[in-house]
Amino acid sequence: MSLLDLGSGAGRFSIPAAGVASRVHAIDISEDAVRSLLEEASRLGLGNLTASVGDAAGDLGFDGEFDMVLLANVLHGFVVAGTADRVLENARRALRPGGRVLVLEFKKDSPSPPGPPSYMRIREEDLIETASRHGLEPIDRFEAGPHHYAVVFQRKS
Repeated sequence: MSLLDLGSGAGRFSIPAAGVASRVHAIDISEDAVRSLLEEASRLGLGNLTASVGDAAGDLGFDGEFDMVLLANVLHGFVVAGTADRVLENARRALRPGGRVLVLEFKKDSPSPPGPPSYMRIREEDLIETASRHGLEPIDRFEAGPHHYAVVFQRKS
């Protein structure tokens, strides 16, 4: 399985994923985070993990290359910035037909902290509606601890 981690930060999810995936590519807007991720991947000998500095809402240049895209604790920021549609379209475009997107987000009604203030959080229903506009069909959802929910989407062929 190949994984694209959009908004990876320093690799909280990318690094463990590289232990089970055949290929992981992480993208983050922070040069410092990407540098830290690459240093840790090198230290751990993770030759299947690559990373680049970039904006998940920008032109990523991926077309049907990944089995899964991960958006972990980042989509709410793109919602606030008004660029969530571009991020979800980039995620869909990066997937092979039948590929999946896993979105992990903070629950709207979970008290802060942890996470962003509640006004920034995206309701699960709104996430599903937005993703559906981009050919992403929800196929699973689950509670991911007391403060998070997750939705798995599949790219419609």
